[in-house]
Amino acid sequence: MAYLVKELILDAVRLPGNWQSQIAAIAAEKLNLPKTSVTSAELLSSSIDSRRGNPKIIVSLKLDGPALPITPNEEFASFIPAVPQIPDKITVKNPLVLGTGPAGIFAAYLLAMAGADPIIIDRGSPVEKRVDDYQKFIRTRQLDPESNLLTGEGGAGTFSDGKLYTGTKDARAAWVKKIMVQCGAPPEILWQKRPHAGSDHLAVFSGNIRKEIEKMGGKFIFNTNITDLCIANGVCTGVKSASGEVFSAPAVLLAPGLGGRYLVRNILKKVQWSCKPFQIGCRIEHPQNLIDRAMYHLPSRPAALSAAEYHLVFRQYSRHIASFCMCPGGEVVNATAWEKRSISNGMSLFARASGFANSCLIATFSPDEAGSLDDIDALYETIESRTFLAGGSDYTLPAQDAAGFIRKENGLKNSRTSAAIGITPGRIDTIIPTDLHNALTSALKDFDRRIPGFIKQGKFIGVESCVSSPVRISRDRETMQSSLKNLYCAGEGCGLAGGIISAACDGIACAEKILCP
Repeated sequence: MAYLVKELILDAVRLPGNWQSQIAAIAAEKLNLPKTSVTSAELLSSSIDSRRGNPKIIVSLKLDGPALPITPNEEFASFIPAVPQIPDKITVKNPLVLGTGPAGIFAAYLLAMAGADPIIIDRGSPVEKRVDDYQKFIRTRQLDPESNLLTGEGGAGTFSDGKLYTGTKDARAAWVKKIMVQCGAPPEILWQKRPHAGSDHLAVFSGNIRKEIEKMGGKFIFNTNITDLCIANGVCTGVKSASGEVFSAPAVLLAPGLGGRYLVRNILKKVQWSCKPFQIGCRIEHPQNLIDRAMYHLPSRPAALSAAEYHLVFRQYSRHIASFCMCPGGEVVNATAWEKRSISNGMSLFARASGFANSCLIATFSPDEAGSLDDIDALYETIESRTFLAGGSDYTLPAQDAAGFIRKENGLKNSRTSAAIGITPGRIDTIIPTDLHNALTSALKDFDRRIPGFIKQGKFIGVESCVSSPVRISRDRETMQSSLKNLYCAGEGCGLAGGIISAACDGIACAEKILCP
């Protein structure tokens, strides 16, 4: 018989490194039960509390045993993810999905499940080639604009650590994670409070879910740059590629991600849209052991705990600063998709074992202060081009000690870094707007009080301009269509979601409407 045990508190210092595999015995001991009475244990949730005393791991479990002396509780059924509804009969066939990031690929998965045989088009390459192309980029410093960390199968999220924690309350989120595990993501993402799949597992997932979609009747077309829509009588009838090839379809789902910046700009000429707040920031790197000590309040990290992460917010300046995309045990990358531009980002493998921690300290810019969309694009181009030049014009990333950044002076005392692309001394403070520098300076001093050594041991590496879209394409709440009939827009690139899980849920919601208009 199954029993639910909620919020069992375990001392992380006393736990072994492989505690998950021993959770049945650990739970029995903690609950003062005979070990033989627990035949199996399934983790339902896990979180870390390190606010005071030794860090704790708090778990909820489903225990099985023939005669457990605890009160039965069937609440664990609420952890079972709901499957999106698929109609018994569909009328749509071969809808187009543009983009294979989270929004596009999960929309395609649902469409394929329903028997709609979607056609999925991506500007970039399959993920296997994309991984090889990134390694070639590091070796040769020759960027392939069609295959990089922003462009290609899996989208930007494939190389972003795979952070799956989200603020969305969408019931589809649990199903998304279930499908991810079925396609190669680690099972831990089903029960961790702050799950991450790791870029290594996400690459495997991207290839596997493509194969599953193909088995169900979907068709993938890679290395095809879609540049425009086909419109007849106010209805979207398909898309056109850069080579002039036309793909006709009964419905088009646009999910280009942040790497589809220029495709989105073309689409804006045909649909209703608005400017929205967007973020720009600088990626900062520290030794991971500095963050571990600060977060866990111990000289060294316990074996049961993974690399520590932080979430910092500073609101005492007119422009607020917050940490974003924190990558414990990760590495800094040059995630540009455009030649002669550099854009920093962070990623990490599932093990999070690089020995470095990095995050982006971002500020939000409002549409009013930024000006028109042309002004915003000009700001992007200026920052990205200056970052490229400051790095030596070969995609090496410029870096500056946090202390030097504050003092507005060159300085890079420690060149050790996780960045495989390499770093070189550069004046980050001269690349970004003055107001952003002033806000980051104030925030750094505050963060240093909370994490001693944050300034002394920190260094900024490049500037991160691909954080969020500055535009939001309008759509009808009921039909999920844009102002152009039969055109559905989803995900981060369209300004309609943020993060892997919320983008995936957004794509699924659009696919449901395509199936049941």
